[in-house]
Amino acid sequence: MCGVGVKSCVVILRAASGASGGTQVIILGLDTAGQSGSVALVDETQILASFYLRQAPTLSSHLLRIVDIVCGQAGCRLDDLGGLAVGLGPGGFTSLRVGLATAQGLAMATGKPLVGCSAFEALVAFAEGWNGAICPVLEARRGEVYAAFYQRQGAAMHETTPGMVTTPDTLCTLVTERTLFVGSGVRPYGALLTATLGAQAVCLESAPEGGLAASVARVGHGRLCVSTPVAWPALKPLYIRAADARLPRHGMTAAEDTQTHGTSKPRE
Repeated sequence: MCGVGVKSCVVILRAASGASGGTQVIILGLDTAGQSGSVALVDETQILASFYLRQAPTLSSHLLRIVDIVCGQAGCRLDDLGGLAVGLGPGGFTSLRVGLATAQGLAMATGKPLVGCSAFEALVAFAEGWNGAICPVLEARRGEVYAAFYQRQGAAMHETTPGMVTTPDTLCTLVTERTLFVGSGVRPYGALLTATLGAQAVCLESAPEGGLAASVARVGHGRLCVSTPVAWPALKPLYIRAADARLPRHGMTAAEDTQTHGTSKPRE
């Protein structure tokens, strides 16, 4: 449909009332942090259109096609936007950079302000009806999760433990009160959390895996409306976990270089 591959399996959602008009501020949200990805348009009251993929796009050109589809579904042009918001992770290195680079390019081309939002913040914003401790938890592979802790009372929300990568068992040892767990890590580890923590664990399995762009856009909407936006070059991906591929700590010897490149001294 948009050249992103059959396995992407697209789902499009439109609000019944279509694009907002008048003085409503429309924000475009992009999220490519996880294994899935999404693009959404929101205003102050509703999701105007969203596009969800089960496989995150790996090229900016793919993501730009999705932006075109979403804007077309909502009858909105890029010039109509009040700003853009992009998910900063944590997540995959390649997909995070694709999302951020695309958002920065669109912001430069349109002159629109751009703000960033972590996946943790987007998940906390999604669970708007909960007061108390919230733990956004994201699957990080290798039997680990990305997680953080927040406290929320009404509209007030603050981070109590910053983002980390840890095992589900270790995460359980950090819980000291009744906590809402939300995010892609709930599906594989929800049973472990409830078995270990009992009534202290409340697991929300209906959080939109890959549909976080709408929540990213809503967080961005709030930030753009109350503060001066961050200039596009200042945004950086939130990786948490170090890259798998690393440069050697010291220069290679001649023997190591020969073995690495498969070369040998010419025969005399």
